[in-house]
Amino acid sequence: MMKEMFKKGLVILWIGAMLVSYWMFLPPLNPLSTDFWWFVIEGLILAFVGLSLTTAIDTIGKANAQKATNTGRKEVNPINTVQDKWLKGIGLAIVGLVALIMGLNLLNSRVFRAKSYANVITVKEADFTQDFPETDISTLALLDRKSAKKIGDTYLGTIDKVSQFGISDDYRQVTIGNQPYRVSPLEYKNFWKWLSNRTEGIGYYVKVNQTTGKAELAPLEQPMKYSDSEYLFRDTLRYLRFKHPFTIFGDPSFEVDDAGNPYYVATIYKPRFMLTSKDPVGVILLDAVTGETKEYSLDAIPDWVDRVFSANNVLTRVDDYYTYQDGFWNTVFSQTGVKETTDSYNYISIGSDIYLYTGITSATADSSNLGFILVNMRTREVTNYKLASATESAAMESAEGEVQEKGYVATAPTLVKLNEKAYYLVSLKDDAGLVKSYALVDAEDYQQVTVNNDIEQLISQFTDLDTSALSGTASSAAGQAEVEIITGVVDQLASQMINGSTVYYISSSGDIYKVKATEDSTDQLPFLKVGDSFSGELSKDNYLKQFKVNPSEEEKETNE
Repeated sequence: MMKEMFKKGLVILWIGAMLVSYWMFLPPLNPLSTDFWWFVIEGLILAFVGLSLTTAIDTIGKANAQKATNTGRKEVNPINTVQDKWLKGIGLAIVGLVALIMGLNLLNSRVFRAKSYANVITVKEADFTQDFPETDISTLALLDRKSAKKIGDTYLGTIDKVSQFGISDDYRQVTIGNQPYRVSPLEYKNFWKWLSNRTEGIGYYVKVNQTTGKAELAPLEQPMKYSDSEYLFRDTLRYLRFKHPFTIFGDPSFEVDDAGNPYYVATIYKPRFMLTSKDPVGVILLDAVTGETKEYSLDAIPDWVDRVFSANNVLTRVDDYYTYQDGFWNTVFSQTGVKETTDSYNYISIGSDIYLYTGITSATADSSNLGFILVNMRTREVTNYKLASATESAAMESAEGEVQEKGYVATAPTLVKLNEKAYYLVSLKDDAGLVKSYALVDAEDYQQVTVNNDIEQLISQFTDLDTSALSGTASSAAGQAEVEIITGVVDQLASQMINGSTVYYISSSGDIYKVKATEDSTDQLPFLKVGDSFSGELSKDNYLKQFKVNPSEEEKETNE
């Protein structure tokens, strides 16, 4: 009786252990997933251990019984014989599955299938000067993730129940209305805070404009009931696993659509080669408010979804493409034509999409790039823009060298194209992680570095475009100070060329104002003369924006 109870207890313990393991690790119930097979192997190992215990107990019990009867004759126990067969079968199954997984991984590795890995993606070739889009100053992402987090975290104190919530470390880069933002949801600080607030849910998320640096604690019309900080069945990963038990997908990430509605995006994967080399084939969108989920194939994903492919997936595929075109052994010995991505990458916004860019260099190069790779993170369309240039690391070191006496540290640079030239825009931070200065490094000649504490002034030295969006002065609706309008009469007038742009100096009533000639300047600017009346918005360093030449009294009378 005791033996039977012990065996039943072991079965119950096995079932409990497998349920706990599934609850914790959430493997997909899909034979194309290695996680599924490791889960099966775990179950077989636990079964092997349990059966070994019962066999040992039966053997000990039988030996004691024979000793008590003093027969001295060994008898064959049919139960033990069956258990031995099961033990042998389970052991062989464990060894066979492990060997099969390892064998398939080896046979489908880059050693034997280098050309297959190289052909997963295609790369479009283009010329940087002619084909790379001119940088849109109004959507230039100046803040990296750490800077955005530092700004966003300061807004937590503006909500009720501040002691109950924190801000998630996500700060995922998205585009909202063609503007680059970092967004991150609020989260429960711990289990007890969740227990007290789970009924109400999470009513806010933080968004930080990466161009202007303005942060906002965005309220939701309806609170989120599903998030990464939930417990039990409303945890995003667990919720999606139970709703999609057979689907292979990655960790869900937080995004918002253009209307500000919160979602979690989980990329669906399928192995390229047997059980190896997972590659995205679609996404699952989880409405963080309602819990509704929907699967999309790659060609049907909504346009507002910004990140389907991870940076790791993109960089791995690009490296495979440039590394294994001539097979695996070429990369070991001659390395003919072998290229690779550099050790730094960043993101830029173009239109409503986010692109990853990184340099492409020869496998034997030191500090020079052969061009830049631009990858759409929603579609994985890859373009190689040919341009001999410095690597990102070389540009960062050059920027740090310009301010070495201050000890600033350069962040990963942003690639910009100004007046058909390539530059690295580098933020320079102090020991506290605060951006103190900016540097523009000529990508083709990284020894040419221009540093300025004012980003607007720095960019204006290299382009005729309006740069006011960089300081947020163009957005009075965002709580900026009122714009000061200047009106006056030209007493004296002069001009000079600064970095290829004409700057007009206007003396009026003892003050000197400056007007930079751009594509948007009034056509009357070149004909400005002493005695003309003018008006404009006063900007930094006495520059006038929205400059206008006002008609004289005689011209008004003539027009009347």
